[in-house]
Amino acid sequence: MLALSAFTNLSDPYRAGVALGETLARVRPEVVFLFCSINYGSSADLVEGLNDALDNPELIVIGNSGDGIYQTHVCADIGATALGINSEGSARWYLVSEPGIKAAPAQATQRAWQRLAKQGLIDLVFLVSDFHTDASQIEQVLSEQIPVPVVGGLAADDNRMQDSFVFANRELLRDSLVMLGCHGNFVFDIAIGNALQTVGQAGRISASQGTCIAEIDGMPAMAFIERETGKPVLQSDRGIVSLTILNPDAPAERRLRSIVPDFSDDAGQLGLYGGIENGKLVQVCLASPEQLINEVQALADRACSASFTPKAAIVISCGGRKQMLGPRIEHEISALSSRFGDRLPLVGFPSFGEIAPHKNQQGYTRNLFHNMTYVLLLLGEK
Repeated sequence: MLALSAFTNLSDPYRAGVALGETLARVRPEVVFLFCSINYGSSADLVEGLNDALDNPELIVIGNSGDGIYQTHVCADIGATALGINSEGSARWYLVSEPGIKAAPAQATQRAWQRLAKQGLIDLVFLVSDFHTDASQIEQVLSEQIPVPVVGGLAADDNRMQDSFVFANRELLRDSLVMLGCHGNFVFDIAIGNALQTVGQAGRISASQGTCIAEIDGMPAMAFIERETGKPVLQSDRGIVSLTILNPDAPAERRLRSIVPDFSDDAGQLGLYGGIENGKLVQVCLASPEQLINEVQALADRACSASFTPKAAIVISCGGRKQMLGPRIEHEISALSSRFGDRLPLVGFPSFGEIAPHKNQQGYTRNLFHNMTYVLLLLGEK
């Protein structure tokens, strides 16, 4: 497996795409993971430039806009990054896209998976989606219908929560979801960091609809948060105050839902990045910078002792972590680059939601949707 990552901050989308493609051309990639800041979204010129530079009619491209981007030695608010992989014939890649993710997220996800599964055997799925959706409905399909690990996230837009887009080969799409399936002679490892400190007592969701939580324990949801933390939810708490969904039957399936003050209201309702069904038990979580950094350092240590030699890495980490860490967000990538250096091409993006299963003794749990979470995907050879 050959892999290489590239970064550019050229402002012209087409020239930026060409610059990325000219760098990646050395490995003749079969597939490219492309992530960029929202300013490249006025046209498909970025992905057109990439394709023109690589001049491969069979090239597969998947990616999206983020709340900034990550690359092996770069953590930037503005720019574009790409990871090119050439399996040297040992893997097959399949790509599908599906519109209508805002109005019917479960149906769009189901249609995409059905189309992808028909193309061949699948060992791993990478998924990206416009964030204008209820990701808990995407999660339902991923957890109940897709039997292989799914990794990915929701596109973002510099924390403005107004616009986002995804890439599918030469297209720039909105209100869409893209799935990449892979099968072949390769190995992967998925690691998750989201062990935030819980505070207060658990409560039960007593009234919710979509991504809006109206009541917990029979009281306004915001009053529940204030009761358990001792303070109201503020605008500055975006992505920092979260709810962990408790599942006594499967405690390893830890999931977080971040609170979005913009989507909350004076009646005490809470807006979330993904819904929580009525009857579920939740507990408030509060993040601290030191906790986030230490957990990523531990994941990087484990990556060094993986059972295979990683050839490429993709990091999806919550935009709320970026808000909390500020300039220390570079630890999301330096934890790996300080250990692997240029031997591990890395790309990624701060997201509005993360998708991945937890690791367990049988392999992996069901596929889950997360917030305030760090997801690391390592790819390598058998």
